[in-house]
Amino acid sequence: MKKFLSPLLDLVYPKKCPGCQIPSQGICEDCNRFWQEPPIAYILNQNNVSVISVAQYRNEVRSVLLAYKENGEREAGKILIEALLKARLQIASDSVCTLVPIPSNLKSIRRRGRDFMMELCTQVSIQSGDKVLSILRVNRNVKDQSNLDEKQRSQNLVGAFDCVSKNLHLAQSSPVILVDDLLTTGATLREAIRALGQRGLLPLGAITAAHTGLSRRK
Repeated sequence: MKKFLSPLLDLVYPKKCPGCQIPSQGICEDCNRFWQEPPIAYILNQNNVSVISVAQYRNEVRSVLLAYKENGEREAGKILIEALLKARLQIASDSVCTLVPIPSNLKSIRRRGRDFMMELCTQVSIQSGDKVLSILRVNRNVKDQSNLDEKQRSQNLVGAFDCVSKNLHLAQSSPVILVDDLLTTGATLREAIRALGQRGLLPLGAITAAHTGLSRRK
């Protein structure tokens, strides 16, 4: 039945590009080129951990991120999975690693009805051959970071993550790669690295689908 209803639904609710919202069967050519940029490497200060990211943040990229994060749009998800896989292949491509998603708080997971970062990691791992472990968790309330500057973001996240002990021993057998959707100031990844470091783990690197360009450090 779904097969026959699909053309009718497309007439009533025409498909749109998840980036710019123009009518399209998938992402349009103009928006797609933002995701075809060569991956860029960032170095997080003090930790010396390399972060590989793909798309430069702009309105069309933001729309794709939100379309999947908040609404689970399939086409948007495919774009993010491809971007994360592209970034992943820049780090120890010949080794099996453990992908560790940056956690959302439980309130956000309940509101969305899903853990979108775990979903993305799982899909990337199917193609990369990596393992996925939910090692990190949010242990306190944090403010919405969208309107915070770099210093405020760092202060907002101090001590916000800790590790799930029952899964921690499983991460000892292969290098750890942190995974997030967007790199802004690097505060979230630094906090994740701190939490892992307290348990004796130093990530091999980190990957994100997009970046703002504000966090590039040498």
